[in-house]
Amino acid sequence: MSYPRDQSSFYKVTSPQMLADRLEMPLTEVQCLCEVADNYKRWIDKHSGRPIQEPMPKLDKVHKRVARLLAKIVTPDYLHSAIKGRSYITNAEKHTVDAGCVKIDVRKFYPSVRAQAVHHFFLDRMHCTGDVAGILTKLLTVDGHLPTGSSSSPILSYFAYEDMFQELKALAIERGCVMTVYVDDVVFTGPGATRAMLYAARQIFGKYRLHAHKTKLFRAGQPRIITGVAVTKDGMRLPNKRQKSIRDDFAAFDHLPDGYEKLVVARRLTGRLFEASQVDAEWRPKAETMAAERDTLNRYAQRA
Repeated sequence: MSYPRDQSSFYKVTSPQMLADRLEMPLTEVQCLCEVADNYKRWIDKHSGRPIQEPMPKLDKVHKRVARLLAKIVTPDYLHSAIKGRSYITNAEKHTVDAGCVKIDVRKFYPSVRAQAVHHFFLDRMHCTGDVAGILTKLLTVDGHLPTGSSSSPILSYFAYEDMFQELKALAIERGCVMTVYVDDVVFTGPGATRAMLYAARQIFGKYRLHAHKTKLFRAGQPRIITGVAVTKDGMRLPNKRQKSIRDDFAAFDHLPDGYEKLVVARRLTGRLFEASQVDAEWRPKAETMAAERDTLNRYAQRA
C-alpha cells in the first residue's frame, strides 16, 4: 500500500528520539551507530571491478527499514526500481521497437549521489529537523556518498535526485516520449528520441553534477536491450548474453557426476531459467524440468 509522503514515517521527524522510535531502535543504539568509525564491509566485485560497501548487520537493519518505509511513498509511474510490483521487466515492458529510443546510464551512480543530496531530501522534502536529517545522512551514506551495497541506496538515489528526474520527465513529455527509470538506467522511446534529445538529457544530468555515459541511440524497428531484456518486434526476449550463461550451465550440469557440485549448478540454473521465463514464457518448461532434477539431487544429498 502506497501513501503520500506527508504520511510517511520519516515526514516531519522533529527529534532524535522520535527518529529512533521510527527506526524501532533505542536512541543509544542509533547514537552508537553514528559514532562508529567504519560500519561497512568493503571489497572489490570480481566481475565489475567496482568497490562495494555493505553495511554491517546492525546498520543493515536500519538501511532495510528505511528502504521499506521509503518505498511505500507514492512515486511516479516511470520509476521501476525499489518499488513493490515493479521490476527491470516491467521497466522493459514500457518500451517497443516501433519508435526511436535513447538509453542513458549514469556513470558510477551511487558514488555520485552525494551526502548533501541525501541531507537535502530529508531536510527540505521530508521536513525533518536539521539534527534528524544529519543523523539519517550519517547512517545512510559512507565516504560522502550512497553505499554501493545497501538496500536503501536504490530508493534513496531516486529521492535524492527527484528534481532531476522530474526535469527529464518534462523533457520526455515535450518530445512525445515514454520515459522509464531503473536506478541509473534512463530510457526514452518515442518520435522525439533523437540525438538532439540525448544532448538535452545529458545537459540535465550535468546540471546536477552527474555524468551520463553508455549512451545509446536506436532507430525505429531496431531491437534494443533495456535493463537486461531484449525488446524486439516479436516482443520481449532473453538477450544472447543471458542465453549463453544458461547454455554454459547446462553444459556443466550434463558433464558433472551426481553430487554436491552438480546440485550447486542445478540450483543456479533453476533460478536463471525461472527468471528467464518471466521475460519469455517459452523458458518455463525447461525451468520446471530443471527444478525437478534439482529436487532429486537435493534428496540424494540429504540421504548421503
